Amino acid sequence: MNVGIEIPAELPAAAAAYAAAGIKVFRVRRNKSPYANCVRCDKQSSLYVKHRPEECRCGVPTCHGFWAATTDPELIRKWWTEEPDANIGAPCKLNGWAVIDIDPRNGGDKSFRALEERVGVLPGTVMQLTGGGGVHMPYLSPGFDLPGEPFPGIDLKHNGYILLAPSVHASGGRYQWSGDGLFRAPSTPWPEALLPRKERRPAPAPRPAPRTRFPSAAGSAKRPGGGKLWTVDDLVQHVMDSAEGGRNRSFYFAACRAHELAEQQLIDLHEAEAGLLSAAGAVGLTDSEARASFDSAATRPSDRGWAA
Repeated sequence: MNVGIEIPAELPAAAAAYAAAGIKVFRVRRNKSPYANCVRCDKQSSLYVKHRPEECRCGVPTCHGFWAATTDPELIRKWWTEEPDANIGAPCKLNGWAVIDIDPRNGGDKSFRALEERVGVLPGTVMQLTGGGGVHMPYLSPGFDLPGEPFPGIDLKHNGYILLAPSVHASGGRYQWSGDGLFRAPSTPWPEALLPRKERRPAPAPRPAPRTRFPSAAGSAKRPGGGKLWTVDDLVQHVMDSAEGGRNRSFYFAACRAHELAEQQLIDLHEAEAGLLSAAGAVGLTDSEARASFDSAATRPSDRGWAA
């Protein structure tokens, strides 16, 4: 049973409580930036030495942001004695977490509803309400990197960090754990539906999909091989599932289909463009590459003869 821990309302005591529970923490400024690096890490300094964070020998314990995170009670007491109003940061990957960060101000609530409509309801986990009206959903780390911002208003935080309650948001609101307000370490594995395609468990006895060509603008708007109509979410997922080496091809396929469906007034082209460009960035395409490909798809011939 995952027993909840009451977190004190004062930041110094709260930081100590997380550390006692085995959560690595570090100090964060109110603008969400870690405390400054040392002169050895400042490229503008004459003392700058190129090195990896874990190799820094400056002796400044907050030198490399979340690399400085610790459960050492003495160090934590020293940090928050020096800066009693410092927010509490927790590195995701170093604590064994991966977090879905939903920001409604940027459309994250709509993106999340669309995501669950496509992949099903995600497994329940602990939830933290951010001071800015958003939600953190921490899961256990899947053990490999995840795309940063796969959908508008949703950030998958793995290599980064989150703030922990009772940290104060720039808006003045405080972070808090949902429900009874107690902290419980995440214990639910990362949702398999959100894993990169190559990391998912193989489906039993898959049948090879037939190679099909793009229909003309006047033809069917169905998926390759038949089935229901493509939606914007389907096109975004097609790009997200693309294998390395085929990302440009998958994006162009989705862009062409988006223009076709928009011509038939089956989808909103601006919505499709925003979703596809976000997905392109998540799989490693540059913004200029994606925009050029999307614009090129608008001028495609009526019969592309282009296989998916």
